Amino acid sequence: MSRIAYDAVLFDLFGTLIEFDHAALPEVVIDGRRIRSTIGTWAPLLAELVPGADVDTFGRAFIAASHELAEERKGTHVERPSRERFRRALVRLGADAATAAEAAPILARAHMQGIANATRFPSNHAAVLEHAARGRTVAVITNFDDTATAYDILCRHDILSKVHTVVVSEAVGLRKPHPSLIRIALRDLGVAPARALMVGDNFTEDIGAASAAGVDAAWIDTERTGVPDGSPSPRYVLTSFPEVATLLR
Repeated sequence: MSRIAYDAVLFDLFGTLIEFDHAALPEVVIDGRRIRSTIGTWAPLLAELVPGADVDTFGRAFIAASHELAEERKGTHVERPSRERFRRALVRLGADAATAAEAAPILARAHMQGIANATRFPSNHAAVLEHAARGRTVAVITNFDDTATAYDILCRHDILSKVHTVVVSEAVGLRKPHPSLIRIALRDLGVAPARALMVGDNFTEDIGAASAAGVDAAWIDTERTGVPDGSPSPRYVLTSFPEVATLLR
């Protein structure tokens, strides 16, 4: 595999640098289905903020609000903050506007704490980050709807000290595959597109954004599905994150 002396490496966060341990979340029953969700950690808070609300009904409203936001961002790639998803769910639940506006950020914060607690940073991932940071600048570019929690995760796993800039979709207002996030990172780092490598696990979002920004990409094809038909192939196709080290001189 040929290697290029890149000046900067741009890492996706979830599913790339960081792994998510679903088993760390409690089980809840939503609409008759048993799932693992952060809802199990903040259900008592919901009852306190919205008396009479039950977990099952809120869970259905939350899922519906999530689908609604996903539909809205198709084609626009607009990112809404996590609290907006909760606000819409509460309105669907019948909460008045004032209650929904006040309770949403509190519930969103509890939800995000549950997510952060379920993140893992494997030692072999840490070794790749250390290798990438030797003589290069490093960025984290993530689609995530809560900027504060993204920084919390980076701090708790001691990633932030090795990163020169962080670009979070919630702060920008757009999400990958829009190239804006990568272009912002390149400006922050003072690196030309041809001298940077984007590493990510999501073909549509990470590789799409890299292609649009004119940046080489390394796709981590963990499912070994291969490049989708009709899509341009990234410069590198890997099957695991530790292989990234082999690309860097």
